[in-house]
Amino acid sequence: MLRYPLRLLIALIVFVTVACDPEENISEFNGENENAPKITVKGFTTEIEVVTQITIEINDDSEIVSNRLIVNGEEILENSDKNFKFDINPFDYPVGENKFVFYSVDEDGNETKFENTTIIKKFLASIASPYLIGNGRVFISANSMSGELLTNVEVFKDFENVKLYAGDNFTEQPIIVTSYVLLGEDNGVFSEIKSIFNIEPGTNLIEYQKKSGTFTENTYNPTSLTEYFSIEVQDFEFENIANSLLGNYRNGWDTYAQVFTTEVVEELNGFKSNLFGNVSRSANVEDILLHTTNSTLNSSFDKIKLEDYRYLFINTSNEQSISFSQFLPPNDIGYIYLPDNVERYSLSVTGFKDESAMNQQNYSTMFSESPRNFNKNTVEIPLINEFGLIISKISFPVNAYTTMEASVVGEKTIEIPDWSGQKNGELITLNGDFDLFHLLTIKRLPVNNKTVRWEYFHKNENEVNLNIKSFEFPEVIKSLASASFFELESIKTPDIENVTFIGSSGNLDYEQLLFGNNGLIPRPYNAGPVDIFRLSTILNSSNGN
Repeated sequence: MLRYPLRLLIALIVFVTVACDPEENISEFNGENENAPKITVKGFTTEIEVVTQITIEINDDSEIVSNRLIVNGEEILENSDKNFKFDINPFDYPVGENKFVFYSVDEDGNETKFENTTIIKKFLASIASPYLIGNGRVFISANSMSGELLTNVEVFKDFENVKLYAGDNFTEQPIIVTSYVLLGEDNGVFSEIKSIFNIEPGTNLIEYQKKSGTFTENTYNPTSLTEYFSIEVQDFEFENIANSLLGNYRNGWDTYAQVFTTEVVEELNGFKSNLFGNVSRSANVEDILLHTTNSTLNSSFDKIKLEDYRYLFINTSNEQSISFSQFLPPNDIGYIYLPDNVERYSLSVTGFKDESAMNQQNYSTMFSESPRNFNKNTVEIPLINEFGLIISKISFPVNAYTTMEASVVGEKTIEIPDWSGQKNGELITLNGDFDLFHLLTIKRLPVNNKTVRWEYFHKNENEVNLNIKSFEFPEVIKSLASASFFELESIKTPDIENVTFIGSSGNLDYEQLLFGNNGLIPRPYNAGPVDIFRLSTILNSSNGN
């Protein structure tokens, strides 16, 4: 018989296993009588923050045993099972010490008891903070979806891993995680605020940040060691090609290599490039792709045509001098088809050896261009046999108010998605099949021509009320704003509002698309070969503004 609701029982299980793997927390209990039941418990830990499962196994000669579980003096479970599991949900228990007492009695009345005291914490979310700019300050808070402030902490080091906890008065529900970046004493104003809506309590956002390549406390190393090298490439016929060599390699967030042209020397038989490169010492790089590109050429050089594209895989440990005659043309030409009437675009193509390399973000940049006066909708890209998969990132303006970005796998036809949003007060009405929307608002301050950016990330819903007017700022944030003679509430009525829609061809989680590399389209690890699209536009108002 269960006297507590099933949800509470589930919560109990959670409490037991929060800190460790249940298989790594095994305790055995024997009664005073050698014939008493022998109890094996798996999963209990000294602290529980998230839903944890407890496993109970009872060994006794009796066919039937009688079990009771008492928590903080109240019986919550009674059964006759020799093997069973239950969950502990910390949101069903008070914060602090909680005492669990379990009794098992066999048919002859022999009893075995175990007691366990566990500290309950109501874990809301974890997130790596933004970068601390100069003498600035960073705060992280959690609010309910209605705007009520739940907790806030200050960050004291770059990309610090922050954990947020709720008090006893919190009812389990989705939350908003917000970061506040201040420019510091000299500037005295807020730089940006970012709010992520619809986060389920117990979510570890740091794992999603890691998988997107975002720096965290565990992945950021400002003193990472770098080795430098130089390579000489001879026998160029044309100066623009001699100036165009480039190589970029990356494997995750901490392994990289790059090569670029530093000097071109004219010789009797043509031109020579002196290349400079650096590689992280953690890198195990045998082959770095070196290729020609227009992205390094300034306006004084003629742009390189695709038929002049050349590439070579080099080994930085032994390559000192090579000839441009060793470079190869692409094995084939691929095509990206753009919508009609696209007048300009920016393109970057990266190559992956296989899908496993793509899932680990192990890639080389192989081509990039940003042509002007573009008058056709077919974009040609080089294909190299060593790369089993390629991803093309392409962006272009749709009209004066809208831009389109796409990160697509292989050769593709790019279509502009039918996504739109309209705002009426705090209510936003959304249309289209996308995964999340990102609202950017900007408020100009009457102090030293400063602005505050407030960004909102939210799951796709037909109608969303952001409850901005009722959003509660932490007291420390209000005090700092007041000290800077800045009316904090004024940013809730912005001057500019822009909305970005993000969607994918795969079945990605909302959290997987929240974080991107340096503001680019997010490409989460282990997401599979999916296409990701982003459409940014001015948010329409129902009153015509």
